Amino acid sequence: MPELTFAGARRHPDGRNQARSHAARATTLAIVKARIPLAALAALAALAAASSPAFAAGLRNAAEAPRVTLPSDATAAAVEADPDTWIVGARAGKRDAARIARAHGATHIAGGAWLAPRTEARALAGALRARGLLDYAEPNRISERAQAPDPLSSQARWRDVVVGDAPVPPVTATSPLIGLVDTIVDISHPELVGSNITTLGGTTLGDAHGTATSTVAAAPANGVGMLGIWPGARTLNAPLPDDQEITCADSARGIAAAIKAGAAAINMSYGSPSRCVAEEQQIQRAVKAGAVPVAASGNEFDEGNPLEYPASLAHVLTVGAIGPDDKPTFFSNESAAVDLSAPGIGILTAVPAAFDKDGPNQDGADFGVGFSLVAGTSFSAPMVSAAVAWVRAARPDLTPFQTAQVVRLGARDVGKRGYENATGFGVLSLPGALNRRPPGDDPLEPNDDVRYVSGRAFAELAPALYNGRPASVVASADVAEDPIDIYRVKVRAGRKVRASLAPSVGDPDLFVFDSKTRSVFRSRAVGRSTRNGKRTDSVTVRNRGRKTTTYYVAVGFSERKSLKLLNASYTLRVG
Repeated sequence: MPELTFAGARRHPDGRNQARSHAARATTLAIVKARIPLAALAALAALAAASSPAFAAGLRNAAEAPRVTLPSDATAAAVEADPDTWIVGARAGKRDAARIARAHGATHIAGGAWLAPRTEARALAGALRARGLLDYAEPNRISERAQAPDPLSSQARWRDVVVGDAPVPPVTATSPLIGLVDTIVDISHPELVGSNITTLGGTTLGDAHGTATSTVAAAPANGVGMLGIWPGARTLNAPLPDDQEITCADSARGIAAAIKAGAAAINMSYGSPSRCVAEEQQIQRAVKAGAVPVAASGNEFDEGNPLEYPASLAHVLTVGAIGPDDKPTFFSNESAAVDLSAPGIGILTAVPAAFDKDGPNQDGADFGVGFSLVAGTSFSAPMVSAAVAWVRAARPDLTPFQTAQVVRLGARDVGKRGYENATGFGVLSLPGALNRRPPGDDPLEPNDDVRYVSGRAFAELAPALYNGRPASVVASADVAEDPIDIYRVKVRAGRKVRASLAPSVGDPDLFVFDSKTRSVFRSRAVGRSTRNGKRTDSVTVRNRGRKTTTYYVAVGFSERKSLKLLNASYTLRVG
């Protein structure tokens, strides 16, 4: 499969085509067995069978209209969730919504998301709906950490695999910040002496996960233990609960805290097979704020390989795990959403002394109290998050989108030539990312549905692409990472406007929706053009009304086609 290059294409995967690494299944650290997988692109289509007929089924996993699901609904029964709470989403920025939510005992999570007692969820949703303020409702989904079950490697040279001979940038007070959404970090650990790893606190030290992931990313050069990917990098820990259950509300709050702190990369080494709107909207807010979200792909490949969130959401760099032999590990989930991979077996890292009770490892190595070999995509992801921050420091001219692209496309190819479901574009390589030619920027993101450009999600309108003067935009789309782009077009009374879509890579299609559209995934287009290949698509919009009307022009992938390319680059002209 050809690699997605600056002017290249990412083709549909044709099934598993890499052998898997079966390293020794033992480790000195067992934190949590995770339930965090991704499925192949075919599973995306099956999952999305009931959605709008306009777009290709494969993209609906990454972008889907929020729904109202309330306690006792049949769909809620299949989700592992907190039995005592429910998430109710209100129109962002509305004071009446806040007043109503608090009157029903709800507490604010982030954005328009409120955490309500389960017994109040229906009443709260009804009160919001009566005033036109209800956005969505959903169970407070539970995630688990992406720690793998008991593998062990006798080697721990994972940093060399990633960093090579890349010159390490100096760390200053303004260096890009890594936001680590994870359990609280043990800042008293000897490995953190002289580090720039801090925590917002607020929870007790209940496991080793946050300490381990933070030191993989940023353990300093202090003469103790080992180095992180970017030694001494600025890292802020937004703590998750330490009770081995991470709810949707916990995730959304942590992401929001990382955004508020100005994180350049946000690491999420956890996940769930259930989608969560509150979490998804915070990831969209992170993209809007200029952060690059990074998530572990999950550890249940050999247990069914189901979809995982947040890893399978749009705009998230999804990271799989490889073993010392450059093959995907036996546990690392695979799908078309995997962007790249990083070492995930035999990862020597720091752990709190209270959680390092096993003494020497089974291979005879003894790293001393407070250090252990661990495994899982949990530890692959922070390598990528640290690399993103490093690249943003070394190449400040790149936009966040371009940074994410050079990191994924600069990966070292392994297995068969080109992209593969199990390892993405290959193994994380800082020299590759630092030297990779960037693609053009993808402006006006996030614009994955009407809600993100109409003011419904962010309480502010996205700029209109067209407002009486001819305009054009050069952008990109990807079935898994950026499945659809929506643009506001304002057409004056009695006028008509022509939109044209010229692909340079792939075969995207053009759709137009009217001003009443809330979600393109639940509405039928008023105009469409789905010509094959590189031929230009065009749709003419005529406003027969008496006042200026907003239309939504969408670029996506038609379900009527058999998609061969997962990505597209295009020029959209309106005028």
